[in-house]
Amino acid sequence: MRLNLPSCLLLRQQQISRLIGSPLSVGKQSIVFSPLLMVKLIAAVGGDNELALFERANGKKRWQIKIAQPVAGGVGISGGVIAVGSRNGDVLTYDLNGQPIWSAKVTSEVISAPVVSDDLVIVRSGDGKVSAFSADKGELKWIYQRPQPALLLRNYAPPVVADGVVYVGQAAGRLTAISIADGRVLWEAPVALPRGASELERVTDIVAPPVVRGDMVCAVAFQGRVACLGAKQGNLLWTREISSWTGLAIDSQNVYVTDAKGQINAFERTTGRSIWRQDLLANRLVSAPAMLAGNILVGDLDGYIHVVNPEDGRFVGQLPTDGGRIYLAPQSDSSQAIVQTGKGSIYLLSTQ
Repeated sequence: MRLNLPSCLLLRQQQISRLIGSPLSVGKQSIVFSPLLMVKLIAAVGGDNELALFERANGKKRWQIKIAQPVAGGVGISGGVIAVGSRNGDVLTYDLNGQPIWSAKVTSEVISAPVVSDDLVIVRSGDGKVSAFSADKGELKWIYQRPQPALLLRNYAPPVVADGVVYVGQAAGRLTAISIADGRVLWEAPVALPRGASELERVTDIVAPPVVRGDMVCAVAFQGRVACLGAKQGNLLWTREISSWTGLAIDSQNVYVTDAKGQINAFERTTGRSIWRQDLLANRLVSAPAMLAGNILVGDLDGYIHVVNPEDGRFVGQLPTDGGRIYLAPQSDSSQAIVQTGKGSIYLLSTQ
């Protein structure tokens, strides 16, 4: 959907632009993938079994290989280890030259991206288990699991690691904090409680990654709520009724949530007070928000990247891509953001 922006706002589109003249490509997606933005590298998966590594500075492709198994869990990278998961329940790792290091088996399909952190490869499988392997040899270090309800949503959200803690959004609206050192559960707290007469009405799964900022961790559940908790003890700080399967972002002032209707909502970070709601993208399968240089970025079903003012929810810019749906939130750091479309194109964005 092309937005008709006033001319004064159209000028601000130039603040965010494609850095790479022609987008990178790793093959049309059959499932939901997101590239990873590192200090000097970009790692991406696409198609059924493509894995590629690019130079961040200029988009030059270092290598692209075909994996022997269909990839299902996206890509994780840290140090010299690149990890992917397969539909067959395998964890596969490679070095920065694309050479295999080790592989390991988990109990079901790896449907979320592995996380490489603290010398571990942490993998969430489709049966709800979280497994941690040593990054150098693939030795199993610990496993976490909890009972799963009879009906649950397909969960693409990877675990999130911060300050030695692994945060995992669960089915039935639970958020769990696990010690990365030994797999010990530090705390578990409800983000949302199942409600309704039928199993379908009672689905309140957290299927988007939690977000950690400072001493606060926030998560949002489908048919449930957004909740922010103390990161150390899991004490509830505030909660608001909202349904989302895409996710949220946080800055120093607010928490931003894309709800199940495609509306972008802003809540005050410290109190949860509603600040604004942007509904012009409703029913456009809008991605979770991401922050870049003081702006909010979201993608939609036609491959547009929309730029939103975090103070009042006004649109301040828009960029087209290749027309493929943007499923997941752009991945960003302090200066750049990266996004992958359903057609397999990868765009690196920067402020000017």
